[in-house]
Amino acid sequence: MARKLTAPLILAAVASLACAGTGRGQTLQRLTVQAFVLSADTMQPQVDVPFHVVVTLHVRERVGQITNLQLPMLAQLELLGDERQTLTDPRGTQYREVVTVVVHDAGRFTIAPATLQAIDARDGKPKQWFTNDLPLSVRASATRVASGVAAGLLVHVARILAALIWFALLVGAALLAIFLLRRRAPLAPVRAPVAEPVSYQRAPSESERRRHQIEDALLVLRAERTRSAAVRVRAAVWRIIGAPEGETLGDVLRRPGCGEGPLRDLLVALERSAFTYDEDLAAAVDDAGAALERYAESLT
Repeated sequence: MARKLTAPLILAAVASLACAGTGRGQTLQRLTVQAFVLSADTMQPQVDVPFHVVVTLHVRERVGQITNLQLPMLAQLELLGDERQTLTDPRGTQYREVVTVVVHDAGRFTIAPATLQAIDARDGKPKQWFTNDLPLSVRASATRVASGVAAGLLVHVARILAALIWFALLVGAALLAIFLLRRRAPLAPVRAPVAEPVSYQRAPSESERRRHQIEDALLVLRAERTRSAAVRVRAAVWRIIGAPEGETLGDVLRRPGCGEGPLRDLLVALERSAFTYDEDLAAAVDDAGAALERYAESLT
């Protein structure tokens, strides 16, 4: 979902556009933003292998085009092309822009949010919306991995041999200690009273209850791989973490503990599966299911 900013700085930005002589500040579209998401067809692209970054915007109004939408800075990526599509139906307008990119270096980096400036149809005020940011983990190609393994093979072998030598020394010291202790006279054993086994049933913890709820949501998504199921699972996870139904993804990510780790990945993946384009739906549902599994494992 979109994050919005209503500070006086937005009014100043609109005023500055008007002063530029283009009249752009006076032609901001009047929109009701329902979803504004930044996603990719893979969160782990490979070096020198093209992939797609997708900006999706859904508004309640039926409009022919979307203006004042700025793509995120893609300085770390090489742009290969983009494709834009605007679809209008009785539920409003969905705008989608697919940018084909390639990255040349392995590592982790984050694509900054896309932005949208418009008049909020709810209160008539100019605002700026932000998508989520997009963390990516770029993996080296198979050729680079093989080269790195070959270069470090001798180092790994030396480390393994050193570990075996230390292990042998520790085992020898332990055996010597056991031999010396057994040479002493044994003490008469003292029988401890046998306690009667106490049977009780421990109440599940908050973490266990949450894990069971997440596993139930995963069963729903596996049984019904549709957008409707993805939307229901997204709403269920919102309730599990205590977020009101009307909060956007940006609002939820600012909650304590929601902006990092497996929970953050789960929230972003569910947002993508609920609002992505039809061709990406199957992959988005797979990613959401994998994110559910990882989050459930983190609760054990």
